[in-house]
Amino acid sequence: MVKLNKKEQRQLLDHYFLSTTEALSILCISKQNFYSLIHRDKITKVKKDGAVLFFKEEIMARAHEQNQLRQKYRPYDF
Repeated sequence: MVKLNKKEQRQLLDHYFLSTTEALSILCISKQNFYSLIHRDKITKVKKDGAVLFFKEEIMARAHEQNQLRQKYRPYDF
């Protein structure tokens, strides 16, 4: 197993995971809507000793899908 220093570990985490605040800013939705997505298993959360993280790839895919849905169902916003 390769030993990583703290900086490398942090970079690895930043590459694969997002915090709640980061996910909310990417998705541009309310906390209530965000937690509803989690509850309905649309977004996966990862918990470890009080830390809650979200898969970056999943959030980015949801943001792309969300934009398409907004254009389809709310064309007057654009």
